[in-house]
Amino acid sequence: MRASVLTSGIWQTSSTILANGDACLVVDPAYFPRELDAIADAARAVGRTEAVVFTHGHWDHVMGHASFDAPVWLGRELDAAIEHGDTRAARYLDDAREFDSRWYVPRAGYAWPANRRGLADGDRLELGGSPIHVLALAGHSFDGIALVVEELGILLPGDHLSPCEIPFVDDAHAYRATLVRLVELLGDLREVIPGHGARMPAADALAIARADLAYVEQLLDVGARRDFMGAATMRLPRAGDVVGMRDHHRENLRKLGIAVG
Repeated sequence: MRASVLTSGIWQTSSTILANGDACLVVDPAYFPRELDAIADAARAVGRTEAVVFTHGHWDHVMGHASFDAPVWLGRELDAAIEHGDTRAARYLDDAREFDSRWYVPRAGYAWPANRRGLADGDRLELGGSPIHVLALAGHSFDGIALVVEELGILLPGDHLSPCEIPFVDDAHAYRATLVRLVELLGDLREVIPGHGARMPAADALAIARADLAYVEQLLDVGARRDFMGAATMRLPRAGDVVGMRDHHRENLRKLGIAVG
């Protein structure tokens, strides 16, 4: 078993190819057409693409599925949302369409794959006989999953544990539970491949998880106490000098009922 990562020019988005023998899984292929061509070429060099895997449905992680003649494996919650016409799934596609229009990105179309398999927490996958375990990780989105590649000791946690950005929080309570789970898990792993940013030793990811847990717990605390002053003086766990990161922080607070300037 081996893992290779191709990094997009947008937001250091990771596209991971997990390979075993002549079979592979392509996780979160992203994003621009020439980048997707390179990912598809790398997968063909391995041999057979068993499936494309989405860690979650955000537009920067899902638009590459059409470059592969393979089923798509995705979280059960996202699969159900697509099946039932949930507005959240429709919004993901609308966001992709809006971004591509703004930046003149050519794309053949915007649709969810018809050939899908929903994955639930605790599911066991196989690639060339080697096990891969599925974790449900809500918080960043309602539909997040992670993969644990047992043979390599690698975790692919989607948009959690990024060294490039703070937590982008959809549900703070769920995000907290996810981080508690990841802190417990990371001690048994070797490496993490985040959805944005370079792959890193598990010890580095554990430090990020602990910093993010402290941040999310502070979000919950200031939200519960309606502590506007405390919210205004919160420190970001990282990336404070990245353009737009403070805006994401303010959005995290807004979702907890705290508006700060």
